[in-house]
This record gives sequence, structure tokens and C-alpha cells, in this order.
Amino acid sequence: MLPAHDAASQERSPIQFAITAQPLATALDTFSIASGLELYYDGALAVGRRSSAVEGRLAPEVALQELLAGSGLVARATGPNSFTIKPAPRLTSARHQTYFAAIQGRVSQVLCARAETRPGDVDLLLQLWVASTGAIQRVQLLDPPNAGKEEAAFATALRGISIGIVPPAELPQPVVMAVLARSKGERAGCVDVAATAVR
Repeated sequence: MLPAHDAASQERSPIQFAITAQPLATALDTFSIASGLELYYDGALAVGRRSSAVEGRLAPEVALQELLAGSGLVARATGPNSFTIKPAPRLTSARHQTYFAAIQGRVSQVLCARAETRPGDVDLLLQLWVASTGAIQRVQLLDPPNAGKEEAAFATALRGISIGIVPPAELPQPVVMAVLARSKGERAGCVDVAATAVR
């Protein structure tokens, strides 16, 4: 949401945008050039994050919100022609933590059932989006070593599975889950995971 005091941004004319989903830093650069707006953010915030696609004739502030959707980041107007990108406020509660534990258990169970998704010799980070029904609707691997093949295997295994309970209201998304690598010689029959809200 944009601050009420930023009246100038509310009056900007729509612009035609055609920004594909891509690494976030690249998408923000493309947006800045297309809109003429200055964007300020800590470069570390963009690492491992991807933008959402932005297509169509939109007011720049609306396009920026669409671009950041699902990234865990938000834009705040800091001047007539500038925005600062910051992490979205974290609103985790005991109910959210309980739900993260349910996600861990269910995802661990599913990943253990498939040879191609059992842990290997590297740690993996997953982003999961959970629908209001409790089903996983989107899966993305962050910087996978074997990008296409590995991401496809995890997406096939997890997309559409039910966590078993409906998520609490305002669950911070995406949920980031770490699948930890196995030590050499350790039996690869189960998965060590840790889940949390995106920062």
C-alpha cells in the first residue's frame, strides 16, 4: 500500500509495461527505466528472489506492486519520483508457527516418497505458496544446482498436495523451506526441513 501523502504518485499516467518474470534485480532495473522512477533498496534483498510478470497499461505504482507480488518485499514512496523497496512486515503468530510445522511434516513426507526429491549432497531452499484451501499451489527452488530438472521434480512432487489443514488468516507467503543435505554415508531415507515465512 502506498502512503497517503504521496499524492504525486497517485496522479502518474499509465504506462505500457511488458516485464517478464525474472530475477528481481533485473526486473527492478527494467521497471525503473520504463517508468522513469528511482528505486532504492539493499542489493542483498534481491538475491534469490524473482519478480512477477507485469503486462499491460498500468499506473507505475500499480505495476511496481504487481512486480513485487509474492517476493516478500513492498515499495514505499519516498519522494515524488522515488520508491524504497523493503521487506514486508512480518506478522507471524503462534498459529502461523503451528502451520509452518504442519507444512514441514507434510512436505517431508512427500519428498521422502520420491527418489528424485530426497536430499542429496547440497542444501536446497524452496519457496512454497499455499492456497486458501490448504493445497500447495506453487513451488520454486532458489538457485538450484540443476535448475530446470530439479525444480520440475520438486514442483511435480509438491504442487497440489494438501497440507491437511486450512492456513491461518494472513499467512505470510511465500513460505521458505530448507531441505538440508545428507552427510556422507548417512541414510537418505528422510528429509530434514525447516520452514518459515519469507523475510
